[in-house]
Amino acid sequence: MLHGARAAGRLGSLRIGAVLAVTLVVAIGAGGWAAGEEVPPLGEQLVRQFWEAIRTLDADALEAILAPGFQSIHQDGPRDRDGELALCAALDISEYTLTDFVTTRQGATIVVTFLASVEETLGGVRTTTVPARRMAVFLMTESGWQMVAYANLKAPGSD
Repeated sequence: MLHGARAAGRLGSLRIGAVLAVTLVVAIGAGGWAAGEEVPPLGEQLVRQFWEAIRTLDADALEAILAPGFQSIHQDGPRDRDGELALCAALDISEYTLTDFVTTRQGATIVVTFLASVEETLGGVRTTTVPARRMAVFLMTESGWQMVAYANLKAPGSD
């Protein structure tokens, strides 16, 4: 009887594994990636969505991405969600490059560090494209993945 219970347990595990595999394939397929194309890790995808929303001035997307308790830190100090939304609305980004992604996940939290080289105008001042380290923290919420923290580690005066 014990042998039968083990076999039933293995069968249950195989079923769960099959369901997870199908779910993963469907989730990846739903991401809009072409067949044979390497799919970036989730953290990188979330950061790229954030940057694209900034570049295209998509206020609705930015409001959905930033969690209610969001906080950021920049060269000029910290910002809450409203301050970050105002900053993003004032940016004029012509092009940017994001590289060197490192993503870690602990349960419902994803931490992503990366390099950003961006050509932008803020307050009529054009910045240089000197790459700077950045960090984004995402939390799985009832609304999906939302950014709860962001750090721009560009050194003051590096423009």
